[in-house]
Amino acid sequence: MKIIPILLFAAGISCAYARYRGRDYEQHKICNEYSTLGGNIFKALVIASHSQKFSTAEFEEINALADGVVKLAEKCCAVGTDPNCYDDEATAISEKSCANTTGFPTHPGITECCKSEGLERKLCLADLRLPLEEFPALEETTNEEICQQFQKDPQTYGNRYLYELARRHGNVPIGLLLNVSNKHLNMVAACCVPSLSNFCFLKERLNQKDSMLFLRHASHLCNSQKYIKSFKTGLNVHYGQLIPSASFKEVSPVVKYLEEGLAKCCSNPDPDCLMNEISGFKTALCTDSILPNKCEKFKQCCRKSPVEVFSCIESLSIHSSNEFSKITEPSNEELCKENNDSTVTEYLFEFGKRHQHLSSVILAPVFDGFNKMVTSCCKEADPNICLTKAKPQIKEEMETFSTKLGGICESYHKMDFIPFKQKNRKHLQEKMPTSPPEEINRVAQLQEDFATTCCFYTAPRLRCQELIKAVIGNTCKENPCFII
Repeated sequence: MKIIPILLFAAGISCAYARYRGRDYEQHKICNEYSTLGGNIFKALVIASHSQKFSTAEFEEINALADGVVKLAEKCCAVGTDPNCYDDEATAISEKSCANTTGFPTHPGITECCKSEGLERKLCLADLRLPLEEFPALEETTNEEICQQFQKDPQTYGNRYLYELARRHGNVPIGLLLNVSNKHLNMVAACCVPSLSNFCFLKERLNQKDSMLFLRHASHLCNSQKYIKSFKTGLNVHYGQLIPSASFKEVSPVVKYLEEGLAKCCSNPDPDCLMNEISGFKTALCTDSILPNKCEKFKQCCRKSPVEVFSCIESLSIHSSNEFSKITEPSNEELCKENNDSTVTEYLFEFGKRHQHLSSVILAPVFDGFNKMVTSCCKEADPNICLTKAKPQIKEEMETFSTKLGGICESYHKMDFIPFKQKNRKHLQEKMPTSPPEEINRVAQLQEDFATTCCFYTAPRLRCQELIKAVIGNTCKENPCFII
C-alpha cells in the first residue's frame, strides 16, 4: 500500500469537511489524493481518520460518511466537471451531517457546529474531535469465522477491521494503522484462499508480532502524551522507580528526548517519523545515558531491537528500596522563579520514586494538584503568604493519597489475587465494624477493581481516573482540595 500520499491528505483537511483555504486549492488536493490512491484506499483513509475522530460511532455511520466523500470525489474530480461541483457537494455533506437522519455520525459538538452556516460550519466540523474512548483490545474471532466473513465480502471485512483498529488507537499516525491493517488483510487473503490453513495463520501472526507490538506501544505513548498533562513528569518518575539510584539529572535527558519525539511524531501521519524517534530513543537511553550501567536488567533490555526495548522495560519489576534520604523541599522563591519547571518536576520525581507501587497514571492527580498549587500561589500579590498556607495542605493531601492507594497496590503486587482479596476484605471488616456486609462488599469490590486495573504502568487513564475518585473520595477535609 502506498502510504506517503496521506501526508498531504491528512495534514490539510479532515476529509468530509475540507478545511477551506480556497475552493480550487482544496479540490485539487482531494482530487489528487483520489486519483493517486484509487477509490478503495481513498475510502480507507476516510474510515481510519474518522474512526479516530469519532471512536464511539457505529461502523455503519463511518462507512456512510466515507461513501459520501468518495462519491464527492467521483462526481467532482473528473475533467470538465462544473467548477461549482466540489463546493456544492462539500456543502451538501456538511448539511447531511447536521440533518441527523442520514446515518452520519451524531455526537456532542455537531449540534453547536450546525448553528453556523457555510464556511464557518465546515471549519467547525473539520476541527471537531471527540475525546478518545477506551475500548478492550481488539479480539479476533476464530480462523474459520475470519475466513467466512472475508470470503463473504472482502471489502467490507477490510473496512470494518480498519474501523475497529482505528477507534482503539485514536492518536497514532494513520499510516501506522494502514500498515497494520494491510498486513492483516494480506494474511487473511493468503490463509483463507483457496482454503483455510491454520498453519498459515500461525506463521503470519508470528511474522506480524513486531508491528502489533509497535502499534500497542505507540498507542499507549501517544495517548498519554496527548491527554496526561503531567506525562513528562510521569515518565521521569517511572524510570526513577525502575532505577532508584538514578538521579533526576540522569533520567531527565532521556525522558526529554522521548517526550519531544512523541510531540513531533504522534500527529504526523507518516509512521516512519515515530519509528525513527523510537530508534533514536534507544540510542539516547542505551548509548548516551548511564542508566544501563546502574541496572543490569536495563542493560539486558538494551540488547534488544528498538521496539522490544519498550516491552522489555515495561516487563521489569519496580525495584523496592528503603534507602532514600529525606526529600529536599524547594523554597518558595525556587517554586515561583521564572522557568521553574525543572524545580517542580525534580521534587515530584523524588516524591514518586519513594512511592514505587504507584504507577504514573495513579500519581497524575498528585502531579497536577501540586502544579495547581504552585501556579495559583505564584500569581498572588504575595506568593510567600499563599505558599506558606498551601504547602502543608498539599503535603497532607499527597500523604493521604499515596498511603491509601499505595497500600492497595503494594498488597496486590506482593500477593496472589485470592489472598489479596481475603486480606483486603478482612482489613475492611476491622476498619468498618458497624457497616453492613453489602457496604463492605461494595468498597472491597471497588478497591479490587482499582488494583487489577490501575496498579500498572500501562493502566487505562480514563477508567483509572474514575476508580481513583471512587476509592479516595476527597484528599482533604475541607474543600477546595488541590488533588481530589
